[in-house]
Amino acid sequence: MTGPGDRHERLDALLTDSARASPRRIALVDGAIRLTYAELEARVVELAARLVGHGVGPGSAVGILVPKGHRAAVALLAGLRVGAVVAPLAPNDPPARLARMASGAGLDVVLAPTPDGARRAAVAAELGVPGAEAAVGDGLSMLRLDLPRTWGAPDGGYILFTSGSTGWPKGVLLTHRNVLHFVRWAVRALDIGPDDVLGAQAALTFDLSTLDVFGALAAGACVTLMPEVLTAFPLDVVAWLAAERVTVFYTVPTLYQRIVEAGADTGTLPTLRTLPFAGEPYPVAGLERLVRAFPDARIANLYGPTETNVCTWTTLAPDWLAGDGLPVGRAIDGLWVGLLAGDGTLHTGPGPGEVAVAGPTVFRGYLVEGGLEDPTVAVELPTGPARAYRTGDLGRIDADGVLWLAGRRDHQVKVRGHRIDLADVEAAAGEVRGVRACAAHVRPGPDGGTLVLVAAAADVVAENALRAGLAARLPRRMLPGEIHLVAELPLTDRGKVDRAAVAALAEPVSG
Repeated sequence: MTGPGDRHERLDALLTDSARASPRRIALVDGAIRLTYAELEARVVELAARLVGHGVGPGSAVGILVPKGHRAAVALLAGLRVGAVVAPLAPNDPPARLARMASGAGLDVVLAPTPDGARRAAVAAELGVPGAEAAVGDGLSMLRLDLPRTWGAPDGGYILFTSGSTGWPKGVLLTHRNVLHFVRWAVRALDIGPDDVLGAQAALTFDLSTLDVFGALAAGACVTLMPEVLTAFPLDVVAWLAAERVTVFYTVPTLYQRIVEAGADTGTLPTLRTLPFAGEPYPVAGLERLVRAFPDARIANLYGPTETNVCTWTTLAPDWLAGDGLPVGRAIDGLWVGLLAGDGTLHTGPGPGEVAVAGPTVFRGYLVEGGLEDPTVAVELPTGPARAYRTGDLGRIDADGVLWLAGRRDHQVKVRGHRIDLADVEAAAGEVRGVRACAAHVRPGPDGGTLVLVAAAADVVAENALRAGLAARLPRRMLPGEIHLVAELPLTDRGKVDRAAVAALAEPVSG
């Protein structure tokens, strides 16, 4: 059983091919559960058949509201196998936000653990739908939503949600080809093979997980799922990496800094040979410590937004020093990465331009209110016209063709690897009763920075009440670390929020 289209251009075919080639090899480890390729394939086939029996098939949009683990991986692969578009969802996100994601993407069904009926009921109540349920096996139930949408994807695909400037998340619609191009490049570039063990730290809702899961399947390697609770305990992460004999660990700089401080090096982690990082800038002093801790390892800086996945990369030499600076490198195979001017034409003048990406990894568009919006622009390249995604990042390309980043043109930030649009946080705070105005800011710091909310609020609005209101609207990863209440927000002479003054207000109060 497989979805429509060329099976060799489908993500689920990676599992089938490796199961045929190496059925007894371990494919996935989830704590004490170890599944061979044959066992994982059998579970996917069984769940796919049950989904088809419940009317899920080519073009269906399926939310995966399952905690990180082997069941989530099976559900994801089974959805792809029947030709559906799969959308990983974070079970701990507030029901109101999950409902907005579901309606924005126009999901048909949601898969969730059978015991977690309260969460499914809360999402259904937010959406105002009956929420008919059916058990589909493997400890999962299916919640039918049948939400309206105008977009279609008969060949299936993948949806990842990002923080949106409108105040609500946007679904990023990816095709099988989008993800496959990146995965196949990564397996070649990082030299991932059947004997590797990929340590999967990222949640399935995070684009880093596409390398963990599909990179392992493409290489016939093993992916071992790191329990999410470990992230807050660096010593335990180091112990887990050692116990699982991880060879490839793809994570964000914040976690790498923490585990190096906790003693991670070639002595404690002798099997770890490939250390790619992405998601946020790596402070160069901390990166130098990582290079010294793993002098013989392949350390790589991967750059790219969710809309294109990784588009550039660079590796660090064993003698790399903080003073050398950290570029994001050159385009991966098959992509064009260049700079655009403000009018969308190719940037040729001095100073930074906006980084743009064209090629087979560029997404189809954003899913908003059940429709598909394509934000790409047409560019004329030496090879002909192409769709290009404007990343919002500013950059410059040096004489050697290497890309260096130089800030943003909007209010998107990265906090511990998570992309956050400050307008998303501000919109959620603005819905809390008593908040007249607010502005969010990220205060830089060695541990990934601190998200700070400065709010002009009525006296009756206590900080605890504002935090409770935000917790009901935002996922934990987007909650402010600090809240500063003020009488009025500072404004510019044009009446707009003075972001520089807000940044000053967000500084810690010295004692």
